[in-house]
Amino acid sequence: IAMDYWSPFQFTSFRFIIGAAFLSLLIPKFQNSVENKREFFLFGVSLGFFLGFAAFFQQLGIVFTTATNAGFFTSLYVPMVPFIGLFIGLFPHWSIWIGIVLCLIGSIFLGIPVGEFKLDNINVGDLWVILGAFFWACHVQLLAESVKRFPIIILAVCQFLSAGIILGLVGIFYEGGNFIVLPNLNDHLSLVTLLYCSVGSVCIAFVLQMIGQRFSPPSQAAIVMSMEAVFAAFFGWLILAEFLNLRSFFGASFILFGILVSQLAPNYLKKIQN
Repeated sequence: IAMDYWSPFQFTSFRFIIGAAFLSLLIPKFQNSVENKREFFLFGVSLGFFLGFAAFFQQLGIVFTTATNAGFFTSLYVPMVPFIGLFIGLFPHWSIWIGIVLCLIGSIFLGIPVGEFKLDNINVGDLWVILGAFFWACHVQLLAESVKRFPIIILAVCQFLSAGIILGLVGIFYEGGNFIVLPNLNDHLSLVTLLYCSVGSVCIAFVLQMIGQRFSPPSQAAIVMSMEAVFAAFFGWLILAEFLNLRSFFGASFILFGILVSQLAPNYLKKIQN
């Protein structure tokens, strides 16, 4: 709905900036909590960089490829997270790899209708989406370390504001003068969609992700976030009356099973060994 009123860069940039503005109202409670401000800004701006360009490359890729291909290639960030972890000395439990395979299989069944995915016809749009998935994976890894060092609210504000500014600059470069042309604000739906995603997606969903990653390793967090596809399918059926078939339920089951394996297997094996 939002894309009927806003350009992709306008919408993404504005929602991050508005989300940062809302969260900044909570900063007075944490204003004395940051000791090393230089390190804080380094982490916050870096998070915004990865978050902003992940969204940018994903949105750019969708222009040139199909939604089906984009959905699958975006899900590749799930295995990318532990692979990146290997290069920085993080070695996940073997059950993580099983969970990743199950989640990828589930994503295929849940989001790709039979015969629509064209692996033999990869175009430039697919490559942009894959690059976006890499940036999402880098963001998840960096976020895991950042949330353990700094207060979440202040870090979130810095991250979202940085992402919004970066996307705004890219949008001005990519769209030129069209970037500053706003839709008809008398149509309240344009503002409702923007504010809904600013509060619901940025202020709530991303902040909850940050809270969760303070207690969960990045590889496990990436697998759990595969549930995004399941919730998207469910609410598509509930709100938009989209059709769910047996293939969809089969895919959702694989994702759920992958999450359970990655979360429960390590503790279960420890109990057996003890």
